[in-house]
Amino acid sequence: MSDSGIGMLLGQLSANLLWLWFIGAFVLGAALVYGVMKAGHLRRSERAQLDRNTEARQRQEDPYKRPT
Repeated sequence: MSDSGIGMLLGQLSANLLWLWFIGAFVLGAALVYGVMKAGHLRRSERAQLDRNTEARQRQEDPYKRPT
């Protein structure tokens, strides 16, 4: 069994754990990027529903507020 450069310095188990750490960091980063990109976008119908709900809540909380 041959060791790579890192394997010779750290030992084979440590080299494997290091690779697993890098893979885990990559997967976590990909999940975060996906979540950030998905969270910022609403479909037109979702945006309209959100706006209607917001206006209804504002009318509930302040009935004297003029509609815009």
